[in-house]
Amino acid sequence: MKNNLTFDVIIVGSGVGGATFTDYLLRKNPTLKIAILESGPHNTKENFNQREIDMTALYYNRGAVLSKNLQIGVAAGNTLGGSSAVYTGVSFRPPSSVIENWKNEFGLEFLSDEYVDKSLDEIEREISVHELPKSWDNDNNRLFQEGAENLGIPVKRLKINTKNCQQQGFCNLGCTTGAKQGTLEVQIPKITKLGVQIFCNTKVISVAENTINTIVLEAPEGTEPNTLENGSHQFTAKKIVLAAGVLNTPAILLRSAKLLGINNKNIGRYITLHPAFNINGIYHKNLSNYKGFPKTVYSDHFSKSDNFYLETSFYFPGVTAKNISGYGKLHQEIMKSYNRMMSILILTHDKAEYHNRITIDKKGNIVIDYTLSKDSKKALVKALQEATKVFFAAGCEQVLVPGSNKLPLTREDQKSIKNLISEKYLNLYKTPLSSAHPQGGVRMGIDKNKSVCDLSGKVYGTNSIYVCDASLFPTSVNVNPYETVMLLAKWVGENIMK
Repeated sequence: MKNNLTFDVIIVGSGVGGATFTDYLLRKNPTLKIAILESGPHNTKENFNQREIDMTALYYNRGAVLSKNLQIGVAAGNTLGGSSAVYTGVSFRPPSSVIENWKNEFGLEFLSDEYVDKSLDEIEREISVHELPKSWDNDNNRLFQEGAENLGIPVKRLKINTKNCQQQGFCNLGCTTGAKQGTLEVQIPKITKLGVQIFCNTKVISVAENTINTIVLEAPEGTEPNTLENGSHQFTAKKIVLAAGVLNTPAILLRSAKLLGINNKNIGRYITLHPAFNINGIYHKNLSNYKGFPKTVYSDHFSKSDNFYLETSFYFPGVTAKNISGYGKLHQEIMKSYNRMMSILILTHDKAEYHNRITIDKKGNIVIDYTLSKDSKKALVKALQEATKVFFAAGCEQVLVPGSNKLPLTREDQKSIKNLISEKYLNLYKTPLSSAHPQGGVRMGIDKNKSVCDLSGKVYGTNSIYVCDASLFPTSVNVNPYETVMLLAKWVGENIMK
């Protein structure tokens, strides 16, 4: 080992969980010596050049970490600020029904109405959560609302965390102006001014009580230089907090199980992925969806009855090409209509099931072992049918969806949507199913036989190891998880030193 670096608290991960935790920890304990270890490089807003092929480097595996069965790809940020640097800023409070379930089934009694409301009021003020005005709706948002309302489907406005947004529309490739109020712009500047040290390009190999073994990799060209030389380094701390995300936090614990002396069968289990389809229709004239804010409206109309949300979205040419079904010449012809495309994002509420997990291979590499349930398939098909209706009601001439017996669907097919789009045509090996909201794997709960972490976030069977990211979720929160991660990170940060 080339270094031995000692701190009071070390946090693994600089995303919304790790940075929020650090912020609240310092509010009560301002003299602590703290370090954050980030596996990704130190990119600043000046690095975000809005070129899609370049900016995929901000993600693990260029934006798609594939499941073991190759049926779904997970997008997770691998840069300073984590996924908060590359998401659209959509901010949902956790549904009250989910919070009640967490309290009743898993004992998370600290999530009282008073604590949740007061905490999220404060969080939303600090990260500037608000509704965007209707004048900001680009063609895609406007057409989604028109199509849904023509069908009697109620539409709501999304809340976004931005400040002085320039409506560039490149949110998923990093914000060049710093308008998106993720950790890169809010918590990280604050905590570094208070003395927190951040070590980027630092991959955590394993943890033991009070010890972290890492490898510092070379900083990619064009990013900020490392503060440590390349190679192996060992860090020590009184408290170690894992906030490395759902892909990495369980994997670190699995690689470290022998060192920690733990044998918890629940580590990595019960993950949910919020399976998503981003689908497109082709309008009868050119649209300006590449401009303006990409997401302003959604519908939760089918949430309780059919387990899915519909949200607006519009993505760049490469992502759009990946998401569109079909191959070869047909696919090329479809992509020629990119400037006439309308887009809808389907988000499915999947259940937390024991067999769905993060595990590791013999070399310690991450493996996503996830199988889509029958209920989730049913929800996806229903969502595809309803989204297709919205496209046509909005004025689209053609619709491009997986799970269909015909590509593309045309207006003449409207009466046969239920027959043309069905589960028997949903081939998960030929469909671009994705996830940007992985949750669970190190679930929090009062029963150590069913959970991994106690109500303080400490890993059962350890003295110094804690977790404060979306891995803690006992089940899917059913909405974009940003605010819920902050809520739990705040709780752990406020209580860890007691």
